[in-house]
Amino acid sequence: MESEELLREAFGLNSYESKLYITLLGRGMKAGEAAQASGVPQSRTYDTLRSLEQKGFVVESDGVYQSATPSAALGSRIAKYVADFEASLAGRQSAMKKIVVELEPLAGPGHGEQEPVMLKGLESIAAAFLEVLRASEDAFLLVRKGIEAKTAFLGVLGQASRKPKSVKLMIPANQRLSQAELRDAQKRGLEVRRSEGVLLDMMAGDRGGVIIGVPARGKDESFAAVAIWVRSPSFAMSVIESLEQQWKAARPLQGNP
Repeated sequence: MESEELLREAFGLNSYESKLYITLLGRGMKAGEAAQASGVPQSRTYDTLRSLEQKGFVVESDGVYQSATPSAALGSRIAKYVADFEASLAGRQSAMKKIVVELEPLAGPGHGEQEPVMLKGLESIAAAFLEVLRASEDAFLLVRKGIEAKTAFLGVLGQASRKPKSVKLMIPANQRLSQAELRDAQKRGLEVRRSEGVLLDMMAGDRGGVIIGVPARGKDESFAAVAIWVRSPSFAMSVIESLEQQWKAARPLQGNP
């Protein structure tokens, strides 16, 4: 049963828990009856039922166990995941502030022309993205195939310790953004326009260099999380000048219903 597999994979129930929960749906049973109906060993049934109680999937009254509705049980589980994530995020943000205060001075400023580097994986690209933002006064973000990753990078933008005075986002002329996505981009300080000339995924900062996404080999492949970071201020300035001309010809984006 697909639901049984999803209970394990998405909501952290083990095999015995998922079997007992599904068995109890719509009917109350004592532990022995539930064990027999579900195939869960009698020796494991009580522990499993107690675990399901703690997780909000069943309730017990006078030795009879009844299931919570799936919407209630799973909704409660998701609420716990959200609370755990927010607590974890708050802890990491607090740790980040302390680490940045202590270690950021050791990083120092960039040192002129440097060799290009290959970035592999979204986290590596995101870290370089933040480095470019930190170093630059003006930045451009061109999003073509990487539009699937735009939400992740808008989130990264929100983590920037220092943002450029201007960040301009260009997307392909046929790309659609919802009003909510447009508001989110504007909230993060992005100006957004459509352009016929968006041929690559690219991020360029006038002082931080240029990050160029490597296109996927097959047209059916999703966004390839590989990029080249050209850490050359002179190259970056040349690219910025070209993008400024492209920006002037691009159409302001008003959002799509």
